[in-house]
Amino acid sequence: MVKIIKNGRVIDPESRFDGRADLWIENGKIQKIVKKDTKAESDGASDAPSIPADAEVLDAEGLIVAPGLVDVHVHFRDPGLTYKEDIETGAAAAKAGGFTTVVCMANTKPVADTPEIVRYILEKGAKTGIHVETCAAVSKGFQGKELTDMDALKEAGAIGFTDDGIPLMSEKLVKEAMETAKRLNVPLSFHEEDPAFIFNNGINRGPVSEQLGIGGSPALAEDSMVARDCMIALHTGADVDIPAHQFPQCGADGRPGEKAGRACLGGGDTASFYTGRDGGSGVRNTGENESAAAECRGSRGVD
Repeated sequence: MVKIIKNGRVIDPESRFDGRADLWIENGKIQKIVKKDTKAESDGASDAPSIPADAEVLDAEGLIVAPGLVDVHVHFRDPGLTYKEDIETGAAAAKAGGFTTVVCMANTKPVADTPEIVRYILEKGAKTGIHVETCAAVSKGFQGKELTDMDALKEAGAIGFTDDGIPLMSEKLVKEAMETAKRLNVPLSFHEEDPAFIFNNGINRGPVSEQLGIGGSPALAEDSMVARDCMIALHTGADVDIPAHQFPQCGADGRPGEKAGRACLGGGDTASFYTGRDGGSGVRNTGENESAAAECRGSRGVD
């Protein structure tokens, strides 16, 4: 049977098409994209093929028709923290938003640092109707002291490694993790924030935080660790993801080296207060909704 999705805005990244079209599907495969000629339609002279009488027709007027979206940084909190979220509810929300593949972070309870926990997440995710993948922890228990058995975790199904939300302070451990990840051909994702430079985290350090006397997190806390890990990635050849809001001089504008910038790829978290970092503006909200957005960090070439 032919299924036709009509009148939608079709976005096809492969052909770079973005416009009104009908999608013809047969035996579960897209057979053709029939582009709409708005002028011809208005003149009544459209040359679109006639629709078979037994076709199933879905009207997508006002909707977007596109390949399933992918979110590589989700927190489903399962096992152990399911009062916040679980795999079923997280997957349902993803599906409702058009996301057909998600990658869970390892900050569950217990931490996803054993093959058993990785398999639990994947087996439960396989029942949700979307593709649920997961990362595993870089260090045992997120303690930053001992490397997990990355070989066994990959064999169990982990597609990457991260101590999400917790910085790895041991350069030796980071280098070992990168060497292993390179051998296993899997990516790493790091939370780059040196606590030695931070007083009262939760706000960017600058004129507003100093005026309020609450300290905050300076750009140096992130810059120093990003630079370190870009250099280690460059020397080990590992693929490293650094969330975009933590992607300063190293990589975002090619300094301290273009090669290092290519080694460390920005991605991951997105939120409103990660953009527009031209701290000179110093926007301040003194009402009840004051948040981390109260102050933008100094300009660092982040789009």
